[in-house]
Amino acid sequence: MTTFRLLRRIVLACFGLALVAIMSMAGLLAFPQPLYAYHVGQGRLHLYSDRPFNELAGRAVLADVEGRLAKAPAGFRDDVGVYRIFVTNEEWRRRLVFLWNGGAAGVNYAPVGGVFIRQSDIDHNQVLKADATPVPEPRTLACYAGHEIGHSLISNHIGAIANWRLPAWQREGMADYIAMGGIVDVDALARARRSGEVDLDPKRSGNYALYRLLVAFLLDKEHWSPDELLASGMTLTEAEKRLDLSLPSGP
Repeated sequence: MTTFRLLRRIVLACFGLALVAIMSMAGLLAFPQPLYAYHVGQGRLHLYSDRPFNELAGRAVLADVEGRLAKAPAGFRDDVGVYRIFVTNEEWRRRLVFLWNGGAAGVNYAPVGGVFIRQSDIDHNQVLKADATPVPEPRTLACYAGHEIGHSLISNHIGAIANWRLPAWQREGMADYIAMGGIVDVDALARARRSGEVDLDPKRSGNYALYRLLVAFLLDKEHWSPDELLASGMTLTEAEKRLDLSLPSGP
């Protein structure tokens, strides 16, 4: 066998193994239920966990999520898709399904699979930090789940390619707006931003409060439609400037 043929076989073998690995992972993300032994369903929403939880508490979480989705902007709340939420507590399982999103609290692989949330206390509607302490309100488990499902609602409404092209502040801000049930105190968040609070700095806090503020400002104060906003191509800098121009001078 010539060196060229040997190299060719090695390359083909490596390509085949990589393809098998990719297809296996896609299959796992599309149908992860075997990894999650505990389940409760309610309407179009299903909650799975790798640890036991109180069924009534699980149903309460799902009702909370549904209530948030029901208040999404017109065009988004009409989505009738079935959504599965997988709470991933065990570290090996989290690493397996979160892939390159290791630092995230939740991920959405739509249209391939469902929504994955990191370790949580379902009985108390809480997502847990790495040290097992709860994330403070308003970031409840239902809020995180609503945010991730919100990404699916947006994608289904405007199309996957258009969703992929959205500026991060619009994509994450709209998902957060949906997660909050459309109830956002624009004035309070604007004051917090002006005073330099960490939560309003995504680079320092890692959360999307600033993006949620800008989306809520444009929808609720400037009366843009969601479609106008998502088609605008507006940059984060432009959105912040528009917000600043609307605020009274002074602290």
